[in-house]
Amino acid sequence: MSKVRHWREDWQRMPPYLKAVVVGSATIGGLYVVNHVEIMPLTNRRRIMFLSPEHEERLGEQAYREILSSSRLLPPSHPMSRAVTRVGRKIAQETNAPFMKWTFHVIEAKEPNAFCLPGGKVFVHSGLFKVLRNEDALAAVMFHEAAHGLARHGAEKISFSLLVYGLLALIFPDYGQISDLMVKLAVDLPFSRKLELEADSIGLRLMAQACYDPRASIQMNTSLGQLDKGSQFKYFSTHPPSAERVQALRSVGLLFLSRVRLGFLRLCDF
Repeated sequence: MSKVRHWREDWQRMPPYLKAVVVGSATIGGLYVVNHVEIMPLTNRRRIMFLSPEHEERLGEQAYREILSSSRLLPPSHPMSRAVTRVGRKIAQETNAPFMKWTFHVIEAKEPNAFCLPGGKVFVHSGLFKVLRNEDALAAVMFHEAAHGLARHGAEKISFSLLVYGLLALIFPDYGQISDLMVKLAVDLPFSRKLELEADSIGLRLMAQACYDPRASIQMNTSLGQLDKGSQFKYFSTHPPSAERVQALRSVGLLFLSRVRLGFLRLCDF
């Protein structure tokens, strides 16, 4: 409250011409933000997007080169690589997104992880295979990560951060590290979790369309949840706890709907 009071006092002491500059700048900034509101086509959700697809793709290419130069990749002939390639073909087929240049790699790493760079560069850690029961579970992970790329969640997170921290810098220029942590806990992490749940929903629909059993997503989240037990820093993870994700997946209803009820033309033997 003291900062708000201090800001009000500064505003009252400000010369009229400076107030006009501040109001004009705020108006221009507001128009800029409004002009960058778009509809996310996969979910019809409104969002702020400051980064163009071309800019995002350049960021993805840079990160891609860095990962290739710093990581040890399994050869294409490796069984893990072949499994990832099989699922990857289904991703490319079902997403039908020419702007996504899908590429799939397996990184030799113990940590169970997977991620998708802007533009469709998907990486899977070899350690992830230790907790996957079958290819359906692998598909659950890969379609989830592909959904992030397809929905341009990386660019959306950057845009959201620019908006939030820009407003903070404008209103509270000396908010400091403590407030920065509060913003991260109160704003950034919940927003990241929201995008994770959205990627779950998109990924489930796509993997079901590719004739992978979407119920494998529950099994996969349960397995990963076992690895997370005892972690004191689970709250700081951008991925929601497994129980929360499983509950959200069930609420969507995709796990228990047949292909016909989902509106697809062909049936799968789940």
